[in-house]
Amino acid sequence: MTAPITLADLVNFKPVAGVDHMEPNGWMVVGLDTNFFVTVDSSVQTGPLLNLPASVRFTAERYRWSYGDGTSATRSTRGSSWAASGKQEFDRTATSHVYRTTGTYSIDLTIDFSAEYQYAGGPWIPISGTIPVPANRLVATAGDANTVLVGRDCAQRPSGPGC
Repeated sequence: MTAPITLADLVNFKPVAGVDHMEPNGWMVVGLDTNFFVTVDSSVQTGPLLNLPASVRFTAERYRWSYGDGTSATRSTRGSSWAASGKQEFDRTATSHVYRTTGTYSIDLTIDFSAEYQYAGGPWIPISGTIPVPANRLVATAGDANTVLVGRDCAQRPSGPGC
């Protein structure tokens, strides 16, 4: 019997990095939710694993955001755009974050991938542990916003700007 395959054995295989996105793109409003989400897919790669032809499947398991303001969050969901989730702009999402002060922030995302392997079309066998892969860095500016209503107040027009 051979020893189990470990992450260290996957020298010929690498997960495909996801792409970090934000809404609004490149800016935030202090005190309102900024929506972060990632596009990432499971991937299967083929090649030699311990000198035998094999397939390795990588699946994103965890998403670790560092928001650049001293806070961070770990989520099990990749999130989605406001439109895809049926939300309005600045609505809270499972992956949103609220900035409290103005400034320019660097937002980093690390995706933890699990891995499985198979030989010759056999069953998929999980490998213990995860592989952390950084996504692209986002840099965005948080600022204040003032809303000015013209012509009517929110009681007369609840769907108006700022209501």
